[in-house]
Formats: sequence, C-alpha cells, structure tokens
Amino acid sequence: MGAVPATADAALVGSLGRGTGPFLNLSSAGLDGGSVATLQGGTVYNSDRPFADIPEGDVFGNNFLAAGPQAGEPATLTFTSPVSYLSFLWGSPDTHNALQLVTNQSTYNFNVSNLGFSVTNGDQNFSQYVQFVGSLGETISSVSFTNSPRQDAFETANFSVSAVPEPGTWALMLVGFGMVGAASRYRRRSVKFVTA
Repeated sequence: MGAVPATADAALVGSLGRGTGPFLNLSSAGLDGGSVATLQGGTVYNSDRPFADIPEGDVFGNNFLAAGPQAGEPATLTFTSPVSYLSFLWGSPDTHNALQLVTNQSTYNFNVSNLGFSVTNGDQNFSQYVQFVGSLGETISSVSFTNSPRQDAFETANFSVSAVPEPGTWALMLVGFGMVGAASRYRRRSVKFVTA
C-alpha cells in the first residue's frame, strides 16, 4: 500500500472507510482555523468551479480543499501536533490524484489504485472516504495532495483526526488494561470443594 516503514514493527495503513467524526472546520488557514493543521498551497472553495466540484457528500455543503493547476497545487496540511488517525472525503477520484503522508518514521504514497477505489475516472458524482491509521508509535505529521500529470483537481472535504494520547493517558490505559487482565485471571481460578 505505501512505502516500507523505517521501523519493522511500525506501520501506517491506508484503506477505504471513515471514522465517525466529528468533522473539522476547513478554511484557508487549515483545519479548525489552523489550530489542528495549517494549510499551505491549494485553495479552499465554497462553490463548484469548472475544474473542481464540491465532493459528493460534503457534510458542510461547501468549503472543500482543491489542489491542482488552477488551485495552487500542491496543497499540504501540516498538523500542529502529530495525529494517529486521519480520514477525509476524496471527491471525484481519478488516476491523476497523488497523496503523500509524512510520518515520524517514513513517507507514504497513496493513489486510487493502491487504495482500491471502485471509481477512478474523475466522476464528479462519486466520492469515497479514506482513512489512515498509524500503529506502534507511528504518527502522521503532514498530508499533501497533488496531481500527476498536472490536470484537473484533487478535491477533499470532511476531515477527521485523532490526536496521539498524552503520556498520562497512556499510563492510565496501561493501568486499566492491567486491572482487566488481573480480574480475568482471578475469575478463571476454580474452587474445588471436597466432599466427605
């Protein structure tokens, strides 16, 4: 699917599908006014253009990101804090779209073919959610949208992310897992009754 990560155990997995939200507000500053991710390049539009349409299924009905020759290609979202999960709506997917995710371990390149899209001809009436999940400490620092060759546009909307838990949260989770394990071990002990 993507490049081989530098650490054998870490991985970034890309697939079709999405999280449940909440969806982040998109503006020319980035996601949630730049507080979650800053935007460089590309253009945020709030209506259809001759070269780019609002992705079918955009929950906001407007404010979509377009990267392409007429839209200031490429577009890069750089996260202010690393994220372990990213999902977005990919509008009118075609073979010209190229997606690159940079993590703390490696750089991954995705397209409509290696993600398994069923429609790859740029149909303006088709959109598909994609999601990317880091494991074993791999976190996403940026995502870039480009076109190769440089024609049409790469349209995206409905962004959703999950932040990397704070160290204190990890500690609480480990304590909780330990307690669940201890409780299940305690329940498995059998008590034998001796009858006379």
